[in-house]
Amino acid sequence: MHRNKLHISLLAVSVLMAAAGSATAADLYAGGATFPAPAYVGDLYNSLTPKARLSRDAAITAPAVAFSVAALGNSTGSNVPVFAKYHTLFAADAVSYCQTGSGTGKKVLNNDTLVASGNCGDASSAAATGFSALGTAPDFIGTDSPISTADYNTFNTNVSSTRTAIVQIPTIAGAIALPFKDNAATGLTSVALTTQQVCQIYSAQITDWADSRLGLTLSGSPHPITIAYRSDGSGTSFAFTSYLAAQCNGKFGVAAGYFKPDQSFAAAVTQAGSLPAYAAVSPQSGNSGVVSKVKTTTDALGYADIAEVLSQGVMYASVNGFDPAALPASISITPANLLSGQVLNGATTAAVPGSAPAAAKNCLRLVSPTAPISSAYPIVAITYVAGYYAGNGAAKITPIKNLFKLFYDTTNRPALPTGYAYVDGNALFRSSVVSSINSCIN
Repeated sequence: MHRNKLHISLLAVSVLMAAAGSATAADLYAGGATFPAPAYVGDLYNSLTPKARLSRDAAITAPAVAFSVAALGNSTGSNVPVFAKYHTLFAADAVSYCQTGSGTGKKVLNNDTLVASGNCGDASSAAATGFSALGTAPDFIGTDSPISTADYNTFNTNVSSTRTAIVQIPTIAGAIALPFKDNAATGLTSVALTTQQVCQIYSAQITDWADSRLGLTLSGSPHPITIAYRSDGSGTSFAFTSYLAAQCNGKFGVAAGYFKPDQSFAAAVTQAGSLPAYAAVSPQSGNSGVVSKVKTTTDALGYADIAEVLSQGVMYASVNGFDPAALPASISITPANLLSGQVLNGATTAAVPGSAPAAAKNCLRLVSPTAPISSAYPIVAITYVAGYYAGNGAAKITPIKNLFKLFYDTTNRPALPTGYAYVDGNALFRSSVVSSINSCIN
């Protein structure tokens, strides 16, 4: 149920709704990727005990839940999350978003053993079984792990008869930082890594901070590195292991094919049926969980979006001399690297499977995995929203379009948190994506 709040004058409301092309109120229920959460919903979920997975606009009051729910917003500063800005611009519409991880998000999208009305829960709960939505189908999902052939085949089996095709739209880019547990007593206070050292740590060639190859001066010994990683299906894991596969395989003492891009970190790094010989490991749910574990675990190292790391006040490494917090406001990707009708299987693209019309299949937009991105920091992920080509319902078609297009609205979109960037520095790239949004949400 949506309780419309009059935040601006009636005249302004009428102007905004006329521009939107619809005056129908809509609550949009979504979930999935945790990587873009600080940009999408803010960081208030970190201030609750237990930490919240579900963030929703105050205008959304249903369904009632018995666990922690965060408002949209930030604990400090003046930045407004994208989903909060959306409600400001379109006062009749609002968003609820559950951080489940990209893997769960895609399962919900595909009606693959999980549905949107399943329980989101909070950090004290078992793994989410849905988004705590009113209906069984989501309005959209967030994913940093682009749709694969297997994902699309599941969609074709379970959902395509009513939804026709998947719409996938790139939204923002973000830096994946490497947070570590600093320790003034031992001297582990600043870590500057090279690509080679990152490869050697994650292939278990280096398992101790005192290893001379890291060049650190520490008191006491040993300092075994605890690798904190995502236990759930994660687009952050997919992006990070894609970096490891591209930069490490066949180099720096790492065997060819050692790392495999995968939304499961364990699957991506497993060798001969087991994890590499790390000194210790700690699987955690969500980027927030990974960073929280690093924050409280001596000599731990993890990976997560830089905004989450900064929000929790955890130290992080530079890589090749570059700071993950230094992304520009917008990055440029050439239109040639914006693919249509292509799925991503690890590091390889392939045609969308199934019998949908070509125009519908082409609504799956993908940034080429080999696209050069104008960012000096080397570990950067592209994140996406995904939804349905058909069956969205008359009341939600325009609100979904308006939300997706907000990421490309250079006049009205908010500034992003540190470490994130919009992806439309190229005007032709922008117009191509907006054209897809206009034609693909039906």
